[in-house]
Amino acid sequence: MGVFEKFAKKYLDEASKDLERAKRAFELSDYPQAVFYAQQCTEKAVKAMLEVKRRVVYNHGPELIGLFVEVFEDEWSKDFEDVVEALEYLTEYYTRARYPFLLRGEVLGPEDVVDREVAVKGLERAKKALEVARNYLRARGVV
Repeated sequence: MGVFEKFAKKYLDEASKDLERAKRAFELSDYPQAVFYAQQCTEKAVKAMLEVKRRVVYNHGPELIGLFVEVFEDEWSKDFEDVVEALEYLTEYYTRARYPFLLRGEVLGPEDVVDREVAVKGLERAKKALEVARNYLRARGVV
Protein backbone atom coordinates (compact mmCIF):
# COMPACT_ATOMS: atom_id res chain seq x y z
CA MET A 1 0.00 0.00 0.00
CA GLY A 2 1.40 3.37 -1.04
CA VAL A 3 1.52 6.58 0.97
CA PHE A 4 -1.62 8.01 -0.64
CA GLU A 5 -3.60 4.89 0.21
CA LYS A 6 -2.25 4.98 3.78
CA PHE A 7 -3.37 8.60 4.12
CA ALA A 8 -6.75 7.69 2.64
CA LYS A 9 -7.23 4.93 5.21
CA LYS A 10 -6.19 7.21 8.08
CA TYR A 11 -8.55 9.96 6.89
CA LEU A 12 -11.37 7.42 6.72
CA ASP A 13 -10.56 6.15 10.22
CA GLU A 14 -10.63 9.70 11.58
CA ALA A 15 -13.89 10.42 9.74
CA SER A 16 -15.44 7.37 11.43
CA LYS A 17 -14.28 8.59 14.83
CA ASP A 18 -15.71 12.04 14.15
CA LEU A 19 -19.09 10.53 13.29
CA GLU A 20 -19.07 8.67 16.63
CA ARG A 21 -18.15 11.94 18.40
CA ALA A 22 -21.05 13.64 16.62
CA LYS A 23 -23.45 10.94 17.78
CA ARG A 24 -22.27 11.22 21.39
CA ALA A 25 -22.65 15.00 21.34
CA PHE A 26 -26.14 14.61 19.87
CA GLU A 27 -27.11 12.20 22.65
CA LEU A 28 -26.06 14.90 25.14
CA SER A 29 -28.17 17.48 23.24
CA ASP A 30 -24.99 19.37 22.38
CA TYR A 31 -26.24 20.06 18.86
CA PRO A 32 -23.55 22.59 17.84
CA GLN A 33 -20.81 20.11 18.75
CA ALA A 34 -22.69 17.31 16.96
CA VAL A 35 -22.85 19.42 13.79
CA PHE A 36 -19.20 20.41 14.04
CA TYR A 37 -18.11 16.77 14.23
CA ALA A 38 -20.51 15.85 11.42
CA GLN A 39 -18.80 18.51 9.31
CA GLN A 40 -15.38 17.15 10.25
CA CYS A 41 -16.50 13.61 9.39
CA THR A 42 -17.66 14.71 5.96
CA GLU A 43 -14.53 16.73 5.24
CA LYS A 44 -12.22 13.86 6.21
CA ALA A 45 -14.30 11.34 4.23
CA VAL A 46 -13.89 13.53 1.15
CA LYS A 47 -10.17 13.91 1.78
CA ALA A 48 -9.89 10.12 2.01
CA MET A 49 -11.41 9.83 -1.45
CA LEU A 50 -9.16 12.58 -2.80
CA GLU A 51 -6.05 10.85 -1.41
CA VAL A 52 -6.93 7.74 -3.43
CA LYS A 53 -6.89 10.01 -6.49
CA ARG A 54 -3.48 11.33 -5.35
CA ARG A 55 -4.77 14.79 -4.48
CA VAL A 56 -3.46 16.25 -1.23
CA VAL A 57 -5.85 18.77 0.31
CA TYR A 58 -5.33 21.06 3.27
CA ASN A 59 -8.35 23.33 2.93
CA HIS A 60 -12.05 22.97 3.59
CA GLY A 61 -15.27 24.63 2.57
CA PRO A 62 -16.30 25.80 -0.86
CA GLU A 63 -12.86 25.12 -2.32
CA LEU A 64 -13.14 21.50 -1.21
CA ILE A 65 -16.53 21.19 -2.93
CA GLY A 66 -15.13 22.49 -6.20
CA LEU A 67 -12.08 20.27 -5.99
CA PHE A 68 -14.20 17.20 -5.27
CA VAL A 69 -16.42 17.87 -8.28
CA GLU A 70 -13.42 18.50 -10.53
CA VAL A 71 -11.49 15.39 -9.46
CA PHE A 72 -14.43 13.00 -9.73
CA GLU A 73 -16.27 14.43 -12.74
CA ASP A 74 -15.07 11.61 -15.02
CA GLU A 75 -16.56 8.94 -12.78
CA TRP A 76 -19.54 10.85 -11.35
CA SER A 77 -22.34 8.91 -9.68
CA LYS A 78 -25.51 9.72 -7.75
CA ASP A 79 -23.65 8.92 -4.52
CA PHE A 80 -21.22 11.73 -5.23
CA GLU A 81 -24.16 14.16 -5.33
CA ASP A 82 -24.94 13.08 -1.75
CA VAL A 83 -21.36 13.93 -0.77
CA VAL A 84 -21.62 17.39 -2.35
CA GLU A 85 -24.95 17.93 -0.59
CA ALA A 86 -23.33 17.03 2.74
CA LEU A 87 -20.44 19.41 2.10
CA GLU A 88 -22.79 22.21 1.07
CA TYR A 89 -25.01 21.78 4.10
CA LEU A 90 -22.29 21.36 6.71
CA THR A 91 -19.79 23.95 5.46
CA GLU A 92 -22.06 26.73 6.71
CA TYR A 93 -21.72 25.39 10.24
CA TYR A 94 -17.94 24.96 10.30
CA THR A 95 -17.52 28.15 12.36
CA ARG A 96 -21.13 28.86 13.33
CA ALA A 97 -21.24 25.66 15.37
CA ARG A 98 -18.31 26.90 17.48
CA TYR A 99 -18.13 30.69 17.64
CA PRO A 100 -20.37 33.70 18.20
CA PHE A 101 -20.96 35.72 15.03
CA LEU A 102 -22.72 38.82 13.78
CA LEU A 103 -25.81 38.42 11.60
CA ARG A 104 -27.84 41.45 10.49
CA GLY A 105 -26.65 43.47 13.46
CA GLU A 106 -27.36 40.74 16.01
CA VAL A 107 -24.73 38.74 17.86
CA LEU A 108 -25.60 35.07 17.81
CA GLY A 109 -24.01 32.02 19.38
CA PRO A 110 -23.90 28.44 18.19
CA GLU A 111 -27.02 27.43 20.16
CA ASP A 112 -28.97 30.23 18.44
CA VAL A 113 -28.57 28.65 15.00
CA VAL A 114 -27.78 24.99 15.54
CA ASP A 115 -30.80 23.18 16.93
CA ARG A 116 -31.88 19.55 17.00
CA GLU A 117 -33.29 19.67 13.47
CA VAL A 118 -30.05 21.08 12.03
CA ALA A 119 -28.09 18.40 13.90
CA VAL A 120 -30.31 15.56 12.65
CA LYS A 121 -29.87 16.71 9.05
CA GLY A 122 -26.13 17.16 9.54
CA LEU A 123 -25.67 13.70 11.03
CA GLU A 124 -27.70 12.07 8.26
CA ARG A 125 -25.63 13.77 5.60
CA ALA A 126 -22.31 12.96 7.30
CA LYS A 127 -23.31 9.31 7.68
CA LYS A 128 -24.11 9.11 3.96
CA ALA A 129 -20.85 10.84 2.95
CA LEU A 130 -18.86 8.44 5.13
CA GLU A 131 -20.66 5.47 3.58
CA VAL A 132 -19.87 6.71 0.07
CA ALA A 133 -16.21 7.20 0.98
CA ARG A 134 -15.95 3.80 2.64
CA ASN A 135 -17.48 2.12 -0.41
CA TYR A 136 -15.18 4.04 -2.74
CA LEU A 137 -12.07 3.02 -0.79
CA ARG A 138 -13.28 -0.56 -0.46
CA ALA A 139 -13.82 -0.82 -4.23
CA ARG A 140 -10.20 0.24 -4.70
CA GLY A 141 -8.79 -2.19 -2.15
CA VAL A 142 -7.79 0.44 0.38
CA VAL A 143 -10.04 -0.87 3.18
